[in-house]
Amino acid sequence: MFAIWEEGTSMQENLSQKILDLLDSGRFLTLKEIAKLLKMPEKPVEETLLHLVRLQKMNRRHFAGRDYFQTTQPQQATSKLSAVADDYLDQRQAAHALGVARTCYHHLAGKAGVALFDQLLAKKMVVLTAPNVYQLTEKGRHAFAQFLGRPVHQLNIQTCIDFSERRVHLAGKLGNDVMAKLVVEHQLALTQNRRVQVTQPIKIQPLEVRYAG
Repeated sequence: MFAIWEEGTSMQENLSQKILDLLDSGRFLTLKEIAKLLKMPEKPVEETLLHLVRLQKMNRRHFAGRDYFQTTQPQQATSKLSAVADDYLDQRQAAHALGVARTCYHHLAGKAGVALFDQLLAKKMVVLTAPNVYQLTEKGRHAFAQFLGRPVHQLNIQTCIDFSERRVHLAGKLGNDVMAKLVVEHQLALTQNRRVQVTQPIKIQPLEVRYAG
């Protein structure tokens, strides 16, 4: 009996490591996608994911009717399995068609939207305070107030999981207002098919956002 328990534990540890390797770039995947990419049944994958969530090694976020999973410790040097996940996400037809820059409701999405949010984090204008909870810092509120020409009093900010990039981008009223101002300033140009033309590097002082388009 001990041998059976030990074997089961070893199998879960092995699957845990495979899941962590698959997600180590920091992008979100659904349960179905993880099981498909690992060529595993969904049930043991789901059990292992929930185990990793309890260990705080995995972030779980319910968004747009689905549960998404993301490692809490993304790596700079990613694994071969992570490259498999990246190839899968990047080769989707819809991601190719709309992935560079597009609207998501009335805010900026795609590579440009994710790059903007990454810079907000890097410049400490936005901080992660709890799983899936982002807040503006005093520096961030001041910068957005200067950019928008109005006071910014909010603390928590809304985000979306970006459809093509599977990372977060700025959403909600603040995201909408930023998008509208970038269009007015001719940094962005809207089209009729949701695509957005980025006419110059996005500038929200002290940010200048460039991305691989």
